[in-house]
Amino acid sequence: MATIGMHFGHDAGAALTDAGGYRVIEAERRLGFRHVCGGNGDFPQAAAAWLAELRARAASPVTRIAVADWYTPRCQVLPPALVELVGEDARWTAPGGTGLADAVTRVIKPLDWPLAKGFDDVTLTAVRHHYAHAALAYYTSGARKALVLALDGTGNYAECGMVCLGDGDRLTPVQSFTNRTGPRFGLVYEALARRIHGSQFDTGKLLGLTATGETDATLLPVLRAMLVPQSTRRASPDLYEPLDENRLTGTALRYTDTWWEYDPDSGGYLDAGLADSSDDDVVHSFGSVFPDEIRTADGTTTAIGTSPDDRVCRDLAATLQTAVERDLTRLVIGLSRRFPSYATLCYAGGCALNITANSRLAECGQFTRVSVPTCCDDSGIALGAALAVADPADRPALISRSAWANLAYAGPSLQGLDPLDRDATSPADGLAARLRGLGLSLRRADGDEEFVEAVAELLAEQRCVAWLEGGLETGPRALGHRSLLVSAHWLGARQYVSETIKQREWFRPVAPICPEEVADQYFTGPLDHTETMLFAVRVRPDRARQLAEARHIDGTARLQTVRPDTQPLLHRLCHAVAARTRLPVLINTSANGGGRPILNHVDEALELLAETELDAVALPERRLIAE
Repeated sequence: MATIGMHFGHDAGAALTDAGGYRVIEAERRLGFRHVCGGNGDFPQAAAAWLAELRARAASPVTRIAVADWYTPRCQVLPPALVELVGEDARWTAPGGTGLADAVTRVIKPLDWPLAKGFDDVTLTAVRHHYAHAALAYYTSGARKALVLALDGTGNYAECGMVCLGDGDRLTPVQSFTNRTGPRFGLVYEALARRIHGSQFDTGKLLGLTATGETDATLLPVLRAMLVPQSTRRASPDLYEPLDENRLTGTALRYTDTWWEYDPDSGGYLDAGLADSSDDDVVHSFGSVFPDEIRTADGTTTAIGTSPDDRVCRDLAATLQTAVERDLTRLVIGLSRRFPSYATLCYAGGCALNITANSRLAECGQFTRVSVPTCCDDSGIALGAALAVADPADRPALISRSAWANLAYAGPSLQGLDPLDRDATSPADGLAARLRGLGLSLRRADGDEEFVEAVAELLAEQRCVAWLEGGLETGPRALGHRSLLVSAHWLGARQYVSETIKQREWFRPVAPICPEEVADQYFTGPLDHTETMLFAVRVRPDRARQLAEARHIDGTARLQTVRPDTQPLLHRLCHAVAARTRLPVLINTSANGGGRPILNHVDEALELLAETELDAVALPERRLIAE
């Protein structure tokens, strides 16, 4: 039997799991704008169509529909029973406690839900936000025993994370985290991103900015007290490092006209004043607004700007990243010691997009593997909800080393390919005619080898190529299926693809692609974790000049290694470029224009080709190159 999952919050979507694999529909890529939520105008009609599409693709009848409990109240297609559950059952929303295992999934009645019409004998189940994250991380990892951690800004109201234990087909929740007590890794990160970059969704930009600043030792204890107050640190010293009170006494945060002094009882700043406030107030106070000024223990005050070009903002970003890495690593090591028989860590939630922190976890020595799903943020919540309630037979078996690709490329195929010319010389319909209308041309290669060599020649000639292959990536990373590629061998490659074509900020990193078998010649770090760009590695010092265009300002790189069994043509392309440039490293960034979702339609690619400095569009499955 098959199971469909749905998510009605930001980064909304729908997903299918059955024995044949996954299918993930991300609303932002279907509707064409970023971070779609269930309240966007086109969502209700689209959601019904997605359910029908997934049911049609299922290899067996759909017997379960799972809905995540975190939703946008403006959504017009919510199951009424879900709203009733979340709004009226205090046991469901209460974090932690002995009843946590009874408040992660709950069967609800679908009879009055219009979207469920047409589904016979279907069971509708609500799934707690962080349990959906955990289910996604565990059931797509291939592990049969794992410590599972979900962390983000906020999910089930004040809840910001969950710890589960995975044993075979069972996933048991054992601990919940709240923003009231911490850790507030995601929430404070969102607040600083909003202040500097303008949106809570700009945490990726903030992570890129961290490399341009330096950690300020006087600000560090203040930020760590914001992330996890001393009261929580004292209560759980095995999970959190208690801070030196001497470095906190006299410190304060200013919000508009009010200074919030460090409170030794709560061990924080806003904490004492929010003790009797609602959970929504706690989330808003920590996640929506970052302090305007910080006073450190030596009496120095630092005004916080609002621009990535401000040195204070850059140093503050670097300091916050240091704080997050230090406290996150201590937390995870502490959890591992509490549950010592779990050698694999499965990790999801928005915090799992922090690649430099992920590498700290991979290299901390506690785990044989750290597994992070490609759609670890809320774009994977729909699939996580489905996996949480699916029968074990509806979860694809993950036993091979390349099984990660089942999830990474579970999005839909490139749209607009049919009907296309099967003969590129045809004067009539299809792609060739569309290209001629744009003043562009099309050529067809005779076989894979000729196609790869033709694209390699373009890249060696300092051209930028959109490489569009197979199923769309799940999550925010372009992993060689919807990618803009340039060769890393020439000076100016990074600026050309990132700033000239995509019009991105100067500090945003690009990502190198390298064949797995030669990666250790160019990079160091957790190279056994680099298939999906979710871990940071370091460029070898002797390769720093050669890889100047592919590495970030701090010498790190968001590497993707490729193998012939999962990406045969892209693997061959790297070597074909190396035959011309002596460097098997390509620079990769997502195929999209500035501020747009990753594209998934040929017409969008042709628009990018016609209206920007993009030089070519390569379609490997058709062996076609548009220029």
